[in-house]
Amino acid sequence: MLDLDLLALAGLLLTPGPTNIVLAFSTVSSGARRTVPMLAAVVIAYMVVILAVAGPAALVPAANEAVARAVLRACAVLWLLWLAFSVWTANDDGAEARLVTVRQVFVTTLVNPKAMIVALLVQSAGMTAGLLAIIAVLVSLAGAVWIAVGMVLRRSGSSLGGRRTLRRASAICLAGFGIILAGSSL
Repeated sequence: MLDLDLLALAGLLLTPGPTNIVLAFSTVSSGARRTVPMLAAVVIAYMVVILAVAGPAALVPAANEAVARAVLRACAVLWLLWLAFSVWTANDDGAEARLVTVRQVFVTTLVNPKAMIVALLVQSAGMTAGLLAIIAVLVSLAGAVWIAVGMVLRRSGSSLGGRRTLRRASAICLAGFGIILAGSSL
């Protein structure tokens, strides 16, 4: 992969998306100490998607690619809408309430369209251990940036009302990603 490709990949990973929104929201609601370990789930999910695309991509007949993409897209849309609902309806009572789980971050990353784009880029560039290591570092750094965004928001002194507003805004963003993803298949 060319340096310019890696720069574009880093830019893609930094853009707001479901995983980044969930990391920032988790940091605001539960703190950085509870969110930082979630970066491992994000990296592992990206690697799972990359490796999952490697084998089947070569085996799926061209005639079945559209069906496979449609099924994956429908699963991603349903997950994002469910996660948006869960975030919207989460309880604000406890300051230490863990509103986001490692499992949610992992599954959100698995269905994140950016993970599939990264997997396809890796397939086109030729998968090597070095490239996978670089991608793991870029994914970690992008996630760390969004955790830092969450830390800034958390330290800004947002009250319970502010946290509720952020939670609702995060839910709207997640639902919006799901709707956009659903609409892109029409």
